[in-house]
Amino acid sequence: MQRILAVFLIGLASVAVQAQDNKPTDLVTVDLGKDHFAAGQDVTVAKGVAGDLLAAGREIVLDDKIGGDAVAAGGTVRLNGNISDNTYAAGGQIFVNGTIARNARIAGGNVELAPSSRIEGGASIAAGQARLMGSIGGYLQAAGGSLYLDGPIGGDVDATARQIHLGPNARINGRLRYRSRRALQQDAGAQVLGGIEQLPFAVRTSPAIGRGLARLAFWIWTLGLIVVVAILLLLLPGFGNVIGMLESRPGMSALLGFALLVCIPIASLILLITLIGAPLALLSIAAYFALLLVGYLAAAAAMGDLLLKRLRHGAVETVGWRIVAAICGIFIIALLGRIPVLGGLIVFMALIMGIGAVALQMTRALRPAVH
Repeated sequence: MQRILAVFLIGLASVAVQAQDNKPTDLVTVDLGKDHFAAGQDVTVAKGVAGDLLAAGREIVLDDKIGGDAVAAGGTVRLNGNISDNTYAAGGQIFVNGTIARNARIAGGNVELAPSSRIEGGASIAAGQARLMGSIGGYLQAAGGSLYLDGPIGGDVDATARQIHLGPNARINGRLRYRSRRALQQDAGAQVLGGIEQLPFAVRTSPAIGRGLARLAFWIWTLGLIVVVAILLLLLPGFGNVIGMLESRPGMSALLGFALLVCIPIASLILLITLIGAPLALLSIAAYFALLLVGYLAAAAAMGDLLLKRLRHGAVETVGWRIVAAICGIFIIALLGRIPVLGGLIVFMALIMGIGAVALQMTRALRPAVH
């Protein structure tokens, strides 16, 4: 993973420059040595990659061999090929049909390992609904709403879910430790060679005053965001362009936003260590937090715009209606963020897409001044 981020720092500039010259619906790809970077509406990797792969888009399909690590984030992710190193995947739906030679870290709404799939190392999976029917050579860490295991697992299993079901083909060579409010459902053919241990499902009960303060903080934060997004839409016409950029280029926005989210703090820390660069580091940290806020609001406003186009298409050009729609978007993301496990992923995806859209629009706005 560290190697991917290091190479990605170098490739980011190339991706951004090429993205400005493509149409909004085009696929943007960059090759740096053996590594391959791709972003767009639909990303299909049908040709082998000798090194690492980083892909972001609405739908991602990996059909060939990846020689290094694979990182994929999108609405739907299909891992059909063979990945020679570690895999990191996040999305609404994730399907694994191929082979992962080392470890897998997967988070999504629905995660499915097909019976033909194989993870040679360990797996960490967080999902609203997980159906794991493939083979896992090492350990399994799983958390989510519903967990169905129906394949061989070479090591221990640590699972936390509302409902856990062991199918007839489940064979756990290690120990099963689980936390669930419901009883474990185990098919007669399922085998757990290391024994089964049910751990207490810890439920934290907050005092009434704590719940009240939490609600108060939530409403103060939400109302503050409403005021800020209204100001941005009224006083900054360019903010509407950021929303349009996010709607037209979600894949590229996610790719660039992820890079900025990771790289700016690292760069600020390096500057802070050197006394000469300390003032610039403090300035970059302040700009970073401003970028997080504007990016989050851009994602909320884009969601509101999409809702407004469906309900009142003619009102999209009206500032008042766009403010109302953006407020609805803020509440939608805030409510989705309260969903266990999946909520954090939704907020994270909205944040990186918003940050990326702001950066793309800034690049486009500054570009004429360069000539």
